[in-house]
Amino acid sequence: MKQSRSSLVIAAAMIGAVVAMLLMSAPATPGQAEQQDLIVLPTVPPTSTVPPAPARPATGGAVPQSATTRLADTFDTDVSLGAWRIVDLEPVPPERQASWIVADGRLQQNRTVPPLRDPSIHETAVIAGNASWSDYTISASFYDQENANVGLIVRRQGNSYYRYRIIRDDYEARPKHLLEKVVNGDVTIIAALDASGYGARTWHTIALSVSGSQLRAYFDGQPTISASDTSLAAGEAGLYTRAIGGMLFDNVTVTSP
Repeated sequence: MKQSRSSLVIAAAMIGAVVAMLLMSAPATPGQAEQQDLIVLPTVPPTSTVPPAPARPATGGAVPQSATTRLADTFDTDVSLGAWRIVDLEPVPPERQASWIVADGRLQQNRTVPPLRDPSIHETAVIAGNASWSDYTISASFYDQENANVGLIVRRQGNSYYRYRIIRDDYEARPKHLLEKVVNGDVTIIAALDASGYGARTWHTIALSVSGSQLRAYFDGQPTISASDTSLAAGEAGLYTRAIGGMLFDNVTVTSP
């Protein structure tokens, strides 16, 4: 008798468990759903915004107090882009040409032209000035979001120019600081510095001065490398990077002694 009662108790418990499971798996009515605790998903922090560039970037003596300003651009409006010409420094098909825009008060390298807008590793620049510019200094603030190469161009005529180029710290390529001469597209390193490059997602300054045969480069207000070369006597000034996107420029000036 006791065994029968025990069997009945066990059977009743099993039936109760099955009923409870069925109730839990059944769809909740609107009233029940309102009473259930909501699942709180983790919040994703918002994308950090780019801070404004320093109003007066340090040039470390690259620009003397008595210098005459030939060009100054803070890219406050879209009209600013009209003072610059977009140049692809390597042969590319039309659909892969570099795109530059003015947005949020900055000049931005914006990958390639629509509709693709893909990143490309080819070199690109924006150019200003004219072929008669000889002795001058170009300086700028820059902020790298996703690129890795930044630079300045002086004395450009066609496919010939001088260039100061810096490579980002977290890339293996060395040396990080390069003074280069490009003649009809052929690149020659005329000076190099095997020091730290630059960090991403912070504002830096870069400057390149040319006077006679002397070239002097500056980074974050400090002189880095210099060289002497007589191949190119005059030409336009420009900002350099790759068409990967994510490179911002601001507070660009070109001054002469």
